[in-house]
Amino acid sequence: MTEMTAAQSRNLHVGIDIGSTTVKAVVLDADTNEELFGVYRRHGSQQIQATLRVLDEIVARFPLSHIRCALCGSGSEDIARGIGAPFIQEVVAGATAVRALYPQANCTIELGGQDAKMIFFRHDESGVQELGDMRMNGSCAGGTGAFIDEVAEVLSIPVEQFNEYAEAGTRTYDISGRCGVYAKTDIQPLLNNGVSKCDLALSTFHAIAKQTLGGLAQGLDVRAPIVFMGGPLTFNPRLIGVFKERLGLSDDQTLIPDHPETMVARGAALSLSDLFAAEDASLCIDHARVALSELESSFEARPTDAPLFANAEEKADFEARHGKLAECGGVARARELCDSNRSLRVWLGIDSGSTTTKLALVADGGEIIDSFYASNEGEPLAIARDALIALRDRYASAGIQLDIAGVGVTGYGEDLFASAFSADCHTVETVAHARAARAFVPDASFILDIGGQDMKAMWVEDGIVRDIVVNEACSSGCGSFLENFAQSLGIQTSDIAQAAFRSEHPAHLGSRCTVFMNSSIVSEQKNGRTPDDIMAGLCRSIIENVFTKVIRVSNLDSLGDRIVVQGGTFANDAVLRALEVYVGRNVVRAPYPGLMGAIGCALIAHDRSTGEKSSFIGLDALDGFAFTTQANVPCDKCANRCARTVVSFSDGRAFVTGNRCARGEISTPARESHAAGAVCKRVATPVNLFAVRQRLLFKEWPTRPLCTKRHITVGLPRVLALWDTAPFWTTLLRALGFDVELSSLSTRKMYEDGLPSVTSDTVCFPAKVVHGHVRQLARMRVNRIFMPIITTVPTENRAETSVSMCAVVKGYPMVVKSSDDPARTWNVPFDTPLFHWFSTADRDCQLCAYLRETFGIDEDMAREAIRMADDAQKSFKRELVERGAAALDAAREAGTYAVVLASRPYHNDPLVNHRLPELFCKLGISVLPPDAVPHIEDVDLSASLIDVVNNFHARMLASAVIAAESPNLEYVQLVSFGCGHDAYLSDEIVRLMRERSGGTKTPLILKTDESDASGPLRIRVRSFVETVDARRERASAPATPHELPDPYPRKFTRADRREKVILVPNTSHAFCRLMSSVFCKQGVRAVPLDLGRERAIELGKRYVHNDICFPAQIVIGEALAALESGQYDDADVAIGTGKYIGDCRLTHYAALLRKALDDAGYEHVPIITNDDADAHNIHPGFRMNLASAIRIAMGLPMIDALEALLRRIRPYELEPGAADAAFGAGIDAIMEGIERHGVAGAKRGFKHAISLMNNVEYDRSNPRPTVLIVGEYLLNFHPGANRDIEAYLERNGFEIIEARMTDVIRKTYFYQDAQSREFHVTRPAANVAFNRVANALFEHAHDVCDRIGKAHPLYESPCRMGDLVQASDPIIHHTFDAGEGVLIAAEILHQAQHGCNSFVILQPFGCLPNHVVGRGIVKQLKERYPHANILPLDYDPDVSFANIENRLQMLVMSAHAGQAAHGDCSKEACRG
Repeated sequence: MTEMTAAQSRNLHVGIDIGSTTVKAVVLDADTNEELFGVYRRHGSQQIQATLRVLDEIVARFPLSHIRCALCGSGSEDIARGIGAPFIQEVVAGATAVRALYPQANCTIELGGQDAKMIFFRHDESGVQELGDMRMNGSCAGGTGAFIDEVAEVLSIPVEQFNEYAEAGTRTYDISGRCGVYAKTDIQPLLNNGVSKCDLALSTFHAIAKQTLGGLAQGLDVRAPIVFMGGPLTFNPRLIGVFKERLGLSDDQTLIPDHPETMVARGAALSLSDLFAAEDASLCIDHARVALSELESSFEARPTDAPLFANAEEKADFEARHGKLAECGGVARARELCDSNRSLRVWLGIDSGSTTTKLALVADGGEIIDSFYASNEGEPLAIARDALIALRDRYASAGIQLDIAGVGVTGYGEDLFASAFSADCHTVETVAHARAARAFVPDASFILDIGGQDMKAMWVEDGIVRDIVVNEACSSGCGSFLENFAQSLGIQTSDIAQAAFRSEHPAHLGSRCTVFMNSSIVSEQKNGRTPDDIMAGLCRSIIENVFTKVIRVSNLDSLGDRIVVQGGTFANDAVLRALEVYVGRNVVRAPYPGLMGAIGCALIAHDRSTGEKSSFIGLDALDGFAFTTQANVPCDKCANRCARTVVSFSDGRAFVTGNRCARGEISTPARESHAAGAVCKRVATPVNLFAVRQRLLFKEWPTRPLCTKRHITVGLPRVLALWDTAPFWTTLLRALGFDVELSSLSTRKMYEDGLPSVTSDTVCFPAKVVHGHVRQLARMRVNRIFMPIITTVPTENRAETSVSMCAVVKGYPMVVKSSDDPARTWNVPFDTPLFHWFSTADRDCQLCAYLRETFGIDEDMAREAIRMADDAQKSFKRELVERGAAALDAAREAGTYAVVLASRPYHNDPLVNHRLPELFCKLGISVLPPDAVPHIEDVDLSASLIDVVNNFHARMLASAVIAAESPNLEYVQLVSFGCGHDAYLSDEIVRLMRERSGGTKTPLILKTDESDASGPLRIRVRSFVETVDARRERASAPATPHELPDPYPRKFTRADRREKVILVPNTSHAFCRLMSSVFCKQGVRAVPLDLGRERAIELGKRYVHNDICFPAQIVIGEALAALESGQYDDADVAIGTGKYIGDCRLTHYAALLRKALDDAGYEHVPIITNDDADAHNIHPGFRMNLASAIRIAMGLPMIDALEALLRRIRPYELEPGAADAAFGAGIDAIMEGIERHGVAGAKRGFKHAISLMNNVEYDRSNPRPTVLIVGEYLLNFHPGANRDIEAYLERNGFEIIEARMTDVIRKTYFYQDAQSREFHVTRPAANVAFNRVANALFEHAHDVCDRIGKAHPLYESPCRMGDLVQASDPIIHHTFDAGEGVLIAAEILHQAQHGCNSFVILQPFGCLPNHVVGRGIVKQLKERYPHANILPLDYDPDVSFANIENRLQMLVMSAHAGQAAHGDCSKEACRG
């Protein structure tokens, strides 16, 4: 840092950056901008005190100076407000610094403690640098300084030496950069198997670079020169080197400031000469001390969660019940038990866990004699060896000889340890934990085990495990989660419980995983919560996470009466207490919670002993036991050329890891243990039908050329739907004279190559790999790339509605066209024809038209090629099903079972499925994809709780029914992280299988993403197989299939019309009121519910699958909160919910609501929907009639018009609150009019509403900048869901423009009408007529609204849909439907054309359509309007507003700077 003592009085500009983990400050000479002083230090969660110390230090160093100060950073806004200093958003501050120091830069990459940012610049025609775009990580801190800290902790190396280790690395391994806990899951098996820490440190840097480029670039071009900023890049120069390698940068393209760690603080200081030049911003240190003290006091008064104990009596009762943990008998007890020869026969259990190594010595009678528990420090084998030697010597010194009768091994290092010590048996850890629990609590009904990175939930009946759930690839909510945060807060692990118990105001942190939690903790720190408060909140959060995100149990009664907890995490009394509070009942803590895995495998070794001498190498052999680890040993046994790690033992044996097939193994495996007494029959030669399916898909099926060669090579990306239809497309194109080139099978390198083009970091892995395939085809120099947009396909099952395609599958060609743009980037035409195929006739007609228009192919030739393509597709299907039937026959003849690995077709890609089919085959089990199961198209799915709208879904549901009733078939579902559809599918699959099998069969659900989670996946698969084997062994005969019951037994009847009040949840409150009034007019009583907020979100999260979108959770949560409130008698109400049939999860709201009501104890509460078809017969007593539909259509433009007027008036009203009051009264008038006189009453009410709005006085002489809020419609309109974003932006100086609800409701009729008009699709004549009339009705409604609304001078006739979509058609065609469809692009383009430069796209976390129609097309929008600031925001139930606010301030400051440049916006208006 530069230092200079002030001898003279001078003017200084001080910038302070208060981040998530550090405080940075820079002092500049106000006249020269010379840096005089700089500070970078960790604040230890004490942001206010640390900031005050920095200010005191600066004032002391420059005592005679006049200081002006500006603040930035995630923890600074309240502090800035308190001391009267300007606040500048950190990304804007970083851009300010870069523009001052590096005007040649095109991009900056900044990594902070928990934030990551990229800033993109452009240069105008004269070379002047302009701000182009800014990107900041959302709620995930993956790939930041906190990520490095977490990995350093796993590797047991000082974080200060992390760069040194990485410099020495020579090989990289695949490690997830998305978050620290995923990285740990990747790293731990590698570490346990001897991979060097240096290589893992280097791999971590590569993971960070991948995460940054993939998560933040989001399809924007990363062009040199690039500035690197932030602490992690300052202190880890090798990380900059990794970025250089991945981006292909030369030294002169890499710009590294003198002090990268304080560049953002420098930008804040520079803003005092620019953005805030006219502001006072003077620092008075005495005022600052007083203000910050008051700020801390105000935080203490903010609401928090209740303490873990209500009073001293509760705490005393807890301590009496749980007391101290049991202690082993040790040497003293051994003396009592040993024989006359002073020898003690014991069984040794070893649990090589993810973060710790545990040993247990168990006597013949099951008594625990001794134990060992310690961190494995990255050297688990050495730790275990040394511990065993110490144990032996301790007993020997007491004159006791330990006779090891048998050794059992479990845990992450199971195979390594079994090989190293020649264990008698090794078993999967779930089996070991269940065996130990049964020993201490024989009547256990539910066992919950939380370890360092693993979480296991086991349901037990009669001492036998009937169901197991293991946490997925993520270790959120495990012991390491708690310990890492304790470490960051300066709390020792042993002190966590007491810290949590001391808290009187626990922080409310929600149920988030480690890195998602960071932003919540930053917010709580900013709010003055102490480390004790945060620890108490974290203990609660772990438990909430268990039940809402991992085991997803909403009905706590399913846990039974005897809940047992174990695992090292439950040695912590605060976590134990948090669990008891959550479940509302006392639980039993295992006497040795951290040792249960070791105890269990010792007991299993005892159970399975045949009396023969143990194969254990012996305690005495340990003195000479040594091992060496050799990494990157190539295998020459096959073409894979696996880079193996070989651990060689001193006795000549070896253990190999890293080989993908058995041919590379050179060690003798230990005997496999199974659940006690299980006899596991297997087929002689298990069949991998995924491999068979792959070969059949991509073989050249017989075809007859219909013309001469065209000498055009068409490239087909081997992705998404091609994994289902390759025989059709390859045969069609070859028959028509084209050469066909397929991209290769996915590889890790291919995925990483395309990562910078991924526009949404939360889209599923199968979509992310698409970009790499397209790039490969471009490099192969194909003549064109073909990737059609197919929105619908004919149903292949008994459900007529099964025609939709997943939004990502059908829409991703648009994303690739926007993000990669092959035609412009590589001069390769990218053909993405749009098709709507409701029938084969539609397909044939549209394909013929495309082939004629694009290639001049006549119709007869096209139809003949289509016929041959159909033959190929049918042959593929027929042969696959025949092979599936043969595999099932073989399993039946062998008296065993096969597994259907139910997944989407593109999970056939070995990279995507993580070679799970091979894992089952290694266990002797044949594995089938769902479309290989015979007769799935004939299964009756009418008893499904959900609507069948997608063929891929139908395959999974149908194969689940078949597996449930078949004695020779078990079921595993493979789910992609981020797949919103699989959330409700998984729940329904579980329900169908349990109902059909009479409760005997439960599927295994496996969730995967791009992380290599082979270790956890293997544990889950083996646990499932052990459980199935045990169940089949104890079953005397195959279960008789049960009839599937009516999924909606409680109907809304005609009698209910008279007796029930319908509670209507909110989309917008105005729309909720409109629906309620329309229902009332139709003759039922309906009540609009209050807008749901925290309690509704909490209930929605508890009772709705956590991977379901946030809108579904808050809508259902509102209903549950209303029932819970006591305001309504639940015997007298029904719940109303929206519904439509399509690819959006709104299709399944009724199913989700029914399940939530049942789980919450409201089975008797019926449901109604707006769906007049009501295929499930949910509400036979109510059908929304045509008159009601007309009233809704006529009312929608009216409420849109009033809301638009409100937003144009409220920022400028002369009497605060007048606009809201007039709006409220106007809505009342419209609703009263509808209820009394229908449409005529609505018109009269709207006229009155316009007159009320005319009475509000306002002054618009100084117009504000406008911001358009667009995106998923509930998030747009629901203040409780979007955290009052509209009010926030208005407070920060914006005039709000909102998308219109009318268009949201109209779009379905509009695009279906357009499909009929323009594509002539096959639809029933009644549907065609209805869509046409409905579309015309909306036009009429607009006309009526315009005639009445023009009485107000601010009324603007909205752009009608037909006009609105014209500008967006080149990006998203108006007949494409997914989520909001064309509306996001159309609204942004329309408003940009009319002068709006700021746009916020709100989307639920994991919303599939918004991956396409939101984030997916931003690049094309920016190309059309380069100055537009477009900010996509993800929301989920636990989103921290601190994080949202930080990103919104980026938008605010950009607008502020833009308006200031044009001189038409006061700075005060934009400050908030």
